Amino acid sequence: MYDIDLNRYTEVVDSAIALRPQIEKAVDEICAQGYSNLFFIGCGGTYAHSLPMMYWLESTTNKVEAHAVIAAEFMVMGHKAFSKDSVCIFSTRSGNTKEIVAAAKFCKEAGARTMVYVSNDNTPVCEYADYKFYSPAEDPDLCEAIYSYTICLLGRFMKNAGAFDKYDEFMAQYAGLTKYLIAGKEKFDPFCQELAKKFKDVDYHMVIGGGMLWGEAYDYAMCILEEMQWIRTKSIHVCEYFHGTLELLEDDVCTTLLLTEGPTRAQDERVKEFAARHTKKLTCFDTKEYALPGISDEFRPLLSPVVMAAVLQRISKNIEVITDHSLDIRRYYRKESY
Repeated sequence: MYDIDLNRYTEVVDSAIALRPQIEKAVDEICAQGYSNLFFIGCGGTYAHSLPMMYWLESTTNKVEAHAVIAAEFMVMGHKAFSKDSVCIFSTRSGNTKEIVAAAKFCKEAGARTMVYVSNDNTPVCEYADYKFYSPAEDPDLCEAIYSYTICLLGRFMKNAGAFDKYDEFMAQYAGLTKYLIAGKEKFDPFCQELAKKFKDVDYHMVIGGGMLWGEAYDYAMCILEEMQWIRTKSIHVCEYFHGTLELLEDDVCTTLLLTEGPTRAQDERVKEFAARHTKKLTCFDTKEYALPGISDEFRPLLSPVVMAAVLQRISKNIEVITDHSLDIRRYYRKESY
């Protein structure tokens, strides 16, 4: 596989998984103190990664109240549910994203408790973390690290609320996930190489997903294809596809559909059947095809965002080679004031 150090990847993912005792201790302490609600606060990819957590929670229980907000919007409009009894959850690779630092500072100064995952330690956001969780990660493996943090964190809050009795069983299985992610990358890399060739000359792209995978569709379209490869892309929620965007489908429109294993799968299949009739460039990524021998069937949907992130990253790396356009190149992002 091009440009992947499997030893490094294993170290990154395992390091994030190993944060479990720290996360559990922090969550247990907060639960003992009492809290009113959780706020997942992010921007770009870190906001996108909170969307599967919200779907999991909202489709499972009403015993834990949570909200996912975009940092800059939260700062200008506030939120009626936010108070000093809120718990604010942040993730950041750089630790210096100005919107994240500003929101973390605001939340801490308002008396709310702040929980921050950071993959570059001793950065500005750390100053405003009541609970800091650090493990090394960079863009190619950041998604897996963030999900390992948020899945453990939310799962523990749910367990303590009496809403996830199988938390310990789930996390015990999650601890062995890294080797399955590597196996999946190896299995799907040839497919991703061919797909990258198809993407090379695309000037408009659709990425469709729903349920636990809506966040991944949103993230991959905006933060990878648009930001890192400058491919004009629209992310479409699978349940909204038939309310507008379908009219842009033609034979040569490049369309990627992410199929989940949860309740929204029927909507995924509906879009798949329609798109297959109207474009020759439909690509489907189905988490059902991903072997997870150490994971119980009931837990597979919860892992679908991590699995999908691991596979989609292989498209990114192969596009980088084929287009000779490094994923690190930016025209404007962090290049000028805005």
